[in-house]
Amino acid sequence: MKKLRLLLTACLVGLVNNSYAEIDSNLPTIATSQWKTVEQVGETRFKKFGLHVYDASFWSLRDNTSRQEPITATALSISYARNVKAKLLLSSTYKEWRRLGFAQRHPLDAWLDSLEKIWPDIKKGDYLVFTSTSDGDNIFYSDNKILGNINDPAFGPAFLDIWLSINATNQKNRKELLGENN
Repeated sequence: MKKLRLLLTACLVGLVNNSYAEIDSNLPTIATSQWKTVEQVGETRFKKFGLHVYDASFWSLRDNTSRQEPITATALSISYARNVKAKLLLSSTYKEWRRLGFAQRHPLDAWLDSLEKIWPDIKKGDYLVFTSTSDGDNIFYSDNKILGNINDPAFGPAFLDIWLSINATNQKNRKELLGENN
């Protein structure tokens, strides 16, 4: 039971190894239809104890077609290979934010209350997609529908830092999500 709990916790915090097998890295139409340019930055496969936990991909989204223009938003897509209870996702998110030192700087309790209303229990094959704009519009999607929104400019960077921060738990997976595969 303890190993199973560790495996499920790894679904969010990224305490896993990478595999170069085919990775599910699609974004749903509803999450991308408003953007003129959608480009994948990187992707990675998370494993724990040799078991595939989830695939993740990171995307840049732009209002325009020019690569010279700034990125308008970003997206993180997670395709799960295991069942995961929403309660475990919330607990893992909170622990990771505390580990990253966010408890003193951000309204974690308010964010977790919002996430509790947004996140469903995950079944094998489900995906969650998160988009974040520079003006603080943060939306979660699944099954090509909107699950919910957290309108706070600080939330998006804090959520993405779980995977993308220089202090992220798994640096190999971080580098792959950022397209630094060397």
